[in-house]
Amino acid sequence: MRILFLIFLLWINLVFADSDIDAINKILNRSELSKDNYSLYIKNISKREKIFSYNEQKAFNPASVMKLVSTYAGLQLLGPQYQWKTEVLYKGNIKNKHLYGDLIIKGYGDPTLTYADFYEIIEKVQQKDIKYIHGNIIFDESFFGELKNQELIDDKKYRAYNVNPKSFVVNENTINFNFSISNEKINIQTFPEIPTLKVINHLKLTDQDCNEWKDALDYEVEKKSNVSEIRFNGSFDKACESKDINLSILSANQLSKDLFEKIWKLHGGVIEGEFKNTYQNFNDTHKIYEHQSKPLSLVVRDINKYSQNLIARNLLLTMLAENNGNPITENEAGRFTKESLMREKLKLDSLKMDNGAGLSRNAKINAGDLGFLLEKAYSNLYMPEFISSLPNIGIDGTLKNRGKKLSVAKHAYLKTGSIQNVSAIAGYIFDKNNDVKVFVFMANDPKANESSKIQDDLIEWTYLN
Repeated sequence: MRILFLIFLLWINLVFADSDIDAINKILNRSELSKDNYSLYIKNISKREKIFSYNEQKAFNPASVMKLVSTYAGLQLLGPQYQWKTEVLYKGNIKNKHLYGDLIIKGYGDPTLTYADFYEIIEKVQQKDIKYIHGNIIFDESFFGELKNQELIDDKKYRAYNVNPKSFVVNENTINFNFSISNEKINIQTFPEIPTLKVINHLKLTDQDCNEWKDALDYEVEKKSNVSEIRFNGSFDKACESKDINLSILSANQLSKDLFEKIWKLHGGVIEGEFKNTYQNFNDTHKIYEHQSKPLSLVVRDINKYSQNLIARNLLLTMLAENNGNPITENEAGRFTKESLMREKLKLDSLKMDNGAGLSRNAKINAGDLGFLLEKAYSNLYMPEFISSLPNIGIDGTLKNRGKKLSVAKHAYLKTGSIQNVSAIAGYIFDKNNDVKVFVFMANDPKANESSKIQDDLIEWTYLN
């Protein structure tokens, strides 16, 4: 009788397994994606049972889902307590508020350094009884070395997501532009205000809708002598009321210089020398002040919940810089990260990583390897920091407005990724039976960016079954 009972249980499991496969295939068949152009991997890691896989060994471009690899590796290799630092040093002598020598600001890759942080750093320096600088202001970028910039992902070179990584960067090398409407006129305000930046407003007010408002903007940047002009053309709709966009219209060197000069002089400071950038280490320096970033446990939330590209890219470079010196490239940092994770018994043969953000046409990973990483992360010491960094569907981050009416809302932590012809989503689903499931979907197809409804249906099914 016992043997018959076991056979019966096996039969029941097979029937339900076939039923699951049929249900998932029915959802997939509603998509317009080519069968060769997507992959799906679902595993119940509570029961250690694979529920469904399709094309799991075929490598696909994951777009920003690559940030899962970057942040997992960052927590492993640097630790959640890791903080970036920015040092202020000097060469020479200080006497009666006069610095007879150079002031050096050394960046260690902190991608989170804000305008407010920079303001505080300069205030702290002036509180050390330095007002007059009779030498140069030098931005030391030797930590990463001189990086070769990658090709932009698209033709929108001024958008914040296209900013290239650097050892020293302020405000993610962007300026915030706020557009508002008052008395039937469009007002443009910048933050921070830069004396060498001139805004020319030729925007036209429309009365249609606010969809895709960023695409309705047209802007041109031109350098004239010591002034950079940004000319806004295109349109801004009344329905938008007030909107913000961050643009990288000045070089990182120019923005750092302009901000330092503005803040230093704001408190009566005087600079006699020039502004310079270097990739060489200095000897015989004295430290004045050291600024530290938030711990990585908090920074990974910014990376994953809000898909912060520059922070992810600097994180990848930092892992190599802290472990293997410089000069380095993003490709080398990707290879170092892969090798380090594979030494920890992670199966990542398919991984091709040329920057930490997934902002690339060359990035690759297969669903099986990514699913395995997610499963490994769930049993890892830093699991709480990792999972809490992911957007909670229908609640926050990039998924705040997605899936609100689905049963799975609040019950899934997932990272999305999207560039032209690429759409991906991966993470954890805590299903209605209190089981934890790993979910990975990637599509590289001309119709990929139209697949969010199919993704939501698959996520909802995974939660309910």
